[in-house]
Amino acid sequence: MQMSEKLGVHHTSIRTWIKLHANPSSMKKLKEWTPEAKLEAIIKTATMSENELGEFLRTNDLHSTEINQWKKDIYSAQKSAGRPKLDPELVELRAKEKELSKDLKRKNRALAEMSARVILLKKIRLLFGETEDDK
Repeated sequence: MQMSEKLGVHHTSIRTWIKLHANPSSMKKLKEWTPEAKLEAIIKTATMSENELGEFLRTNDLHSTEINQWKKDIYSAQKSAGRPKLDPELVELRAKEKELSKDLKRKNRALAEMSARVILLKKIRLLFGETEDDK
């Protein structure tokens, strides 16, 4: 509020500008936050009013975008519990196995057909003897 009065700009304009253009990662950090501390901060700030939140952020040298980013990180970690992506090498090997299996079945059918023909030819030779084509 002091800065908005000092600059003669409405405080919501300043907040909007900070939200759009400020890079919280470039701001000076006094301490590193552990995941547990981040979660605790998110829980604490969830029920705070805007004034209490501002005071909390100032005392802990934080920015509201950092809290929002931490929330997004937690939500995205929870949402990833779905069907895991398969290893591309595994997908390729499964496709190759399927292709080889299909090829093997085709060859087995062809072999069975040829075996049946050979057996039929032998039976014909036994029944009728040698044919003129064989001589």
